[in-house]
Amino acid sequence: MSVNKAKTNKQLIYDTAKNLFFTEGYQVGFRRIAQEIGISQGLITYHFKTKRNIAIEIYKEDYQILSTYLKYIVNPDEDIFLYIVSFYDLNSRIDIANPEKLSFVRMTQSENISCEAIYASSFKQIYLKLIIHMQPNNYNQEKNLTLFLATTYSTFSAILQKQTEGFDFSADEALIHSVDLMYYCLGYDRNPKRTADIIQKAKERVDSLFAKYPHLLDIHQYFIK
Repeated sequence: MSVNKAKTNKQLIYDTAKNLFFTEGYQVGFRRIAQEIGISQGLITYHFKTKRNIAIEIYKEDYQILSTYLKYIVNPDEDIFLYIVSFYDLNSRIDIANPEKLSFVRMTQSENISCEAIYASSFKQIYLKLIIHMQPNNYNQEKNLTLFLATTYSTFSAILQKQTEGFDFSADEALIHSVDLMYYCLGYDRNPKRTADIIQKAKERVDSLFAKYPHLLDIHQYFIK
């Protein structure tokens, strides 16, 4: 198999799997993906080994797209707190506007895929900028990052699961909780006014982002074909 042919096959498998995961659900297996393309399941295994690896690539691509757009309105080098909170709000609004994406996020939480994708992507460097502001402790930066992401993403995952079971917790409440938890994990005391202020600023930034790039509210325009 030529290098160009292998690259084409891998990209086709990835694009097809991504579309099926969003339109039919993450339960879709290699057989369905292979049928859609007209290739063997073995070729999918050759390129990706597991379905989880494809999902990690999906999150990585999404992080890259959204973080790039977000930098147009918030510079992470100038205000990393506002950047992260804006990223939380941006993702939340896109998920709400696209039930199929929200379903994908919920179905992949048990495998810790969204968190794992951070380590495998450039977004890790964004979070490391935040960790610099953590109150001093005896841990190095990498350990602090691991603890921060493990705590925040496991909590996010648990809340998503409870919401599927009927837990009454709105998107705004979830955002407040996420921001409070962010500060807590960084070693700061709870401060409702600080949380409310940064959320308001973040929402204003995300509003302006959607006003300029409305296609971001539709995953069929910015993410899947």
